[in-house]
Formats: sequence, C-alpha cells, structure tokens
Amino acid sequence: MKSKATRTEVAETGGEGCATRRMPSAKSKAVSLLSRREHSQLELTNKLLQRGYPPHEVEEAVTWAIAHKFQSDQRFAVSLHRRRASTYGDRAIAAELSQHGLAPAAFKPDVADPTHPHSSADDELLTEEERAHDWIVRRHQFNVQQLFAGEGKPDSSALLALKSKIFRALAARGFEFGNIDRAWRRVISDITHDT
Repeated sequence: MKSKATRTEVAETGGEGCATRRMPSAKSKAVSLLSRREHSQLELTNKLLQRGYPPHEVEEAVTWAIAHKFQSDQRFAVSLHRRRASTYGDRAIAAELSQHGLAPAAFKPDVADPTHPHSSADDELLTEEERAHDWIVRRHQFNVQQLFAGEGKPDSSALLALKSKIFRALAARGFEFGNIDRAWRRVISDITHDT
C-alpha cells in the first residue's frame, strides 16, 4: 500500500530505487495558480490545502499574494462576470460569486475594474437587460424575423410560443423577469421598425 506524499518530498519510483524532489513553496504554487487565471481568496486557499500544504503556510502564502496584488477578490469578481455575462444573468453570477466566498452585493457589475491593467472608463460592463437583448438577438433574431416576415400581423400562437421559450431559457440562466421583458420588447420594436 502506497503512502500519501508529504509536502516536502514526492517519491518518483525509478528502475532501481526511489528519487525524491522538493515540492515548490506554497507562495510559488499560489503564483503559479494565479498566473493561469484569477482565483478568489477562498478558492486559492482550498487549492493549496488540497495540494498538501500545511494551513499556516497556506494562510501566509495567501496573505502574501494579496499584499503583493497577485490576488484580488475584486479582480476575480470582474473576471468571473466577464466570463459568464454573455450567457448568464446577475442572479446566476451572484450565486457563483457566493460559492467563492464573495458577497455579491459588494460587487457592482456595471462598473469597470480600476485595478485591472487593461481596464478603462470606456470598458464598462453591459447591464443585464443589454446582455439579455444580445442573447435574444444572437440566438433567436432569425426566428422572430421570420414571424414578422409575412403580410399583416404574425401568428400570435407562434409568437407566444417563441416568447415563452426565450423567457424560460433566460430565466433558467439567472436573468430577472423585468430585464427579459424589456429586452424582448426592444427586439420586437427593432424588428417592427425595420419592416
């Protein structure tokens, strides 16, 4: 039965014997993890603990990473919002933020992150209503246009069925009903003004 490797040594079995190599420090591993993508403080702590680092070293490494601005919960929240915004609503993003130990109320998704090196005042995030509108246009604009393509009013049952499908899909992705409704009305308004 093999024993679990400790933090200081990892056994590598070879042909005739066993060679050992030293694991990187917790600080080094934290920087390595953060170089791949942003991590929340809780997520970084958990990953270091899972890799076998003692709790006191993990706490020291995380504190050091925060002090040297390698880790920022605000940067993580903006990063997560940017990754999820095109598909998910604010409720779903807030739920994911809370899973990472962050209070969703502390994060304002409509404000650009001033600590991000590539952020500017013109780089503001879209509102939930704008993102819902974009989602409908990307996924269903052709279907809506087809309903309004003929002479006269579109088939009300077909329009209602499409509307229900879109509302259910966006609600399941965490969008609020009011934002979905305003986005839907905007799509219909854009199409009826173009025809």
